[in-house]
Amino acid sequence: MNKPRVYSDYKNVDGLRKKFNDFVDIVFPGANFEKWYRKGFWLDNYIPFSIVMDGKIVSNVSITRMNVLIDNRKVSAIQFGTVGTIPEYRGRGFSRYLMEYVLDKFRNSADFLFLFANENVLDFYPKFGFDRYSEMTFRSDSDIPKANFSARKLDIELPEDFAIIKRLVKDRFVLSRLFGALDYGFITWWHVLNIFSDMLYYIKEDDAILIARERNQRLHIWDAIYSQPININFLISKIITDDNLKSIRYYFSPDQLGFQYDSVDEDASSPLFILGKFPLKGRNYKFPSTAQT
Repeated sequence: MNKPRVYSDYKNVDGLRKKFNDFVDIVFPGANFEKWYRKGFWLDNYIPFSIVMDGKIVSNVSITRMNVLIDNRKVSAIQFGTVGTIPEYRGRGFSRYLMEYVLDKFRNSADFLFLFANENVLDFYPKFGFDRYSEMTFRSDSDIPKANFSARKLDIELPEDFAIIKRLVKDRFVLSRLFGALDYGFITWWHVLNIFSDMLYYIKEDDAILIARERNQRLHIWDAIYSQPININFLISKIITDDNLKSIRYYFSPDQLGFQYDSVDEDASSPLFILGKFPLKGRNYKFPSTAQT
């Protein structure tokens, strides 16, 4: 394969950004980067590397520069994401070329390289030296708080609600020091705009937001966004409407909020791959969902 030209760092170039959005719409249906850009949350930390052919982006690998906490140790990190090729151009080695290109460029510029994979391509990343690690969903089946709903569901289209989210995301406490991240609000905003816009509950007296949903007698909690110490059990009761909940599932590690869990389930929804050593092997952890790209 002749070396294709790689376009990168073009978020402010309208034509290329449109091609990127068209690519995302094909490879990752339902995801959208334009609103994220228009709201000012696409920072220089997120960089796509793309191959353009026939007037369109046909393959892409993006990286996000960020700081990660591993066992309370701050490390510089690069998270890979938005990896893919549009269907009619697959099988030509474009994704492999881009992975090698980006790894050559950044392998020695960060302490920690990682990604969350699509289940359809689990054999792809080990070719570049990445190893798969098991994350956990933490499950509580006992001592579930009784329903005491008093939260307000936020609407991101309302300026006052948008301002609440923006303030708390900017000033948030660290969610996990076991396996967490710092200053990742710009990533959280992508999730808020694309996935969780209908799951934001504000508890005014505690000045905190829970990203959560009740479904089939289970409460799923993806994030807790707060700027001062909180009691998670009190918060949870204020978003519960069902007095017959069977379990609560947390999608982040418990080390900072101190919640109690009865068991763990392996989370295989977006498998974690890491290049190099990882000191948490054999421990129960979950990288915050709203810090994933």
